[in-house]
Amino acid sequence: MHGSMTGWFEIRVSGPGRTHYRWFCLLDYEAKDATRPLLVIVDGRTKAFRNTLPDTEYAAVRTLGEHYRATQPRPID
Repeated sequence: MHGSMTGWFEIRVSGPGRTHYRWFCLLDYEAKDATRPLLVIVDGRTKAFRNTLPDTEYAAVRTLGEHYRATQPRPID
């Protein structure tokens, strides 16, 4: 994780052709009417082998997470 991604979890999977898939997740303890914490997949990204995601991509993920946390009840689809 890069920058201020504290509290985030990143699931990493390697796919065909050495494509790397990343899912960015949060644990949500404050969702209204939830009896347990929710594991929320906020966004997913792909990247090529031996490349890194640019800081702008991480910033976009953080923005999505901020939007999610600012909404109550949570936008769960």
